[in-house]
Amino acid sequence: MGSEDKDFKDPVKHLADSLREKKGVQWATAKLEAYDGDGTYVEYFRGKDFARYFRANPEKLNLHVPPKPGKTVDDQIAELMVLFMKRKLVKKTERKYKKPKPGKKRLVKFPRTLVPHPDANGFTEGAFYMWTYDRPTSMWYYAATIALPVIVIAACLFPLAPWWARMTLVYFLMAVLALLLGIIAVRYTLFAAVWIATGHSFWLFPNLMSDEVGVLDAFSPVMSYERPKKGSRSQLAARVLSLLLAAGVVYVLYTHSPDAESLKAGAKEAHDSILDYLDVYGKGKMGITGNNSAAAGPGPGAAAGGATAGAGAGAGAQAGTYSGAGSAKQDL
Repeated sequence: MGSEDKDFKDPVKHLADSLREKKGVQWATAKLEAYDGDGTYVEYFRGKDFARYFRANPEKLNLHVPPKPGKTVDDQIAELMVLFMKRKLVKKTERKYKKPKPGKKRLVKFPRTLVPHPDANGFTEGAFYMWTYDRPTSMWYYAATIALPVIVIAACLFPLAPWWARMTLVYFLMAVLALLLGIIAVRYTLFAAVWIATGHSFWLFPNLMSDEVGVLDAFSPVMSYERPKKGSRSQLAARVLSLLLAAGVVYVLYTHSPDAESLKAGAKEAHDSILDYLDVYGKGKMGITGNNSAAAGPGPGAAAGGATAGAGAGAGAQAGTYSGAGSAKQDL
């Protein structure tokens, strides 16, 4: 609580912490390489995003950098960044590789490797700024710290759970996996159909496959639409070739697809093998809980019954022997 009160009393530090929240400035993680070759991983943001954020929220800017006659919003933004650097909250950096990768036309939005900027002073929208202090601890961190061991213990106790609990969990996870795979399939199908037909790029959940955003941000925005550049003949040839390939794949799948009975049998076999692998029916539970009397051998009652049956069979065999001997003597 003491550190939180101290940060709140420091308005500049409190503003910097708010920029690192979910609704703050977009950020990413990269490796900062020093001049001697050593590197550390840091969190950073773009100068463009910093300026865009305060242009959209000028009231936050005015609280720390009061407006003056003749001073524009961009001047206030630059002054605030200089204040951050003087307080050693951020440090100016730049991307290590200045040219696009082979086969790419543009530089990536968030590079994976940064180096110190030669001009460490002043604000430049094209530069990158790394945070020099650790991210403030949120309540989600404490919740995850408590939930992690609980999840591990629950996973270890999964074989001992009731049958209905195991089945519910397995079917829930299978439904989530099927939903994600279905979204991915629909996503690429829509993109291929729109791109082949019009040449435009239409993505459902464009950040879904990105490794630069969190889990929740992967589903935002819902869609994106981009028109191609005019006069691109190579794209037209690629679209025609893609259409032919797609038609060929559909034809092969249609002519060589198994019948409904085979698909049903294969799905059932896969379903049963998954449940058997996870031991949902509790076959391995017998050895854990001690319910293995059948596997351990017959009990005392079964042994006694077997002994009685064996004795009766022996007596019957002996009586048959005497009877056979008497009959043979009478014949003589």
